[in-house]
Amino acid sequence: MGLYDTTNWQKQKHGLNAVLSPPLFLSSYSLYLSKQTRNTDPSRLWSSWDFDKARGHLMAIQRQDGTDEVYRRGIVVASNVPRETYLEFCDGEPKVSVKHRLIDGKVIAHEIPLNPHSVVQGVLTGEIYTWNRCELDVMGELDITVNTRDVYRPDACIQPQQRRQPPQRRAVNATGNPYPTMVIEIGSTESLNSLHELATGYFSPRTNIQMYLAIKLFPRRQDRTFALLALFYRRDQPNPTVPCIAKSFGTANLHISTTRFLLNIPNFPANSLTGVGCGQVACDGPNLPDYQLAIPTNLLFDDVPTGVPNGTPNDFFIDLWDIQRAYSRALRR
Repeated sequence: MGLYDTTNWQKQKHGLNAVLSPPLFLSSYSLYLSKQTRNTDPSRLWSSWDFDKARGHLMAIQRQDGTDEVYRRGIVVASNVPRETYLEFCDGEPKVSVKHRLIDGKVIAHEIPLNPHSVVQGVLTGEIYTWNRCELDVMGELDITVNTRDVYRPDACIQPQQRRQPPQRRAVNATGNPYPTMVIEIGSTESLNSLHELATGYFSPRTNIQMYLAIKLFPRRQDRTFALLALFYRRDQPNPTVPCIAKSFGTANLHISTTRFLLNIPNFPANSLTGVGCGQVACDGPNLPDYQLAIPTNLLFDDVPTGVPNGTPNDFFIDLWDIQRAYSRALRR
């Protein structure tokens, strides 16, 4: 991961040096906004000011479908942050204006929860809630420890209510609860490469997460069409951190930069890339077989002592048309 330290000018905040820089494009680098610190007092680490600055830089991005949407990096708000300090901050977190996670000890702002992102998040959680509300908990953002220096916070996750309780050292976070079996990330300002790299953390040896779904929302083009991409990863596959499904489901074909990125993923089977512009029919209505994303229920109910509940189908389905339609509505507002 390339990191670019922009030290154009500094501002004192809470007695710590805050490094700021005003470039509009983050390109394939991370932008450092603020502190290098090992301070263990979370009340002195960050303020809403830091996250507002990160939001300003993300808002300033002139989004255009192409290389930047594939490789853009997030904004480093702080670095050298212990995991326990970050989790303590999150537990008492003030309202901040960007989505963030801890990666290799760095607090990285990666997304702005604007209408398009939030609408897609709502559609997905609403659809998943109908699968089996008596046996599955559908949760929003949850702090998930994936490594000693990494804490992710997905947009949605699914957990069987009867999943086996883990030992404290293998719990999802300080609550002592088990990991979810499926996590979902939605990337609007967050790049495709960033979403892809999260698979390594979600399937780290510390977790027992079984499935990861990434939805990439590309910006609207001049002709008012847009591309959408779903990447589906499964722990039970020979290469868990390689998507076993890459489905294009927007109103436009994927940009060539996106296609090249996918085909250059080591061990990615070329026939895994399907959907709009990839030899299948247009995604222009509900219940189209090509755009039903199957979620195996044996993986959803992994590590449940009684197994998959009686009467449960082999798969639940996400209709990608519902996501496309919701995203289109959000763009018109």
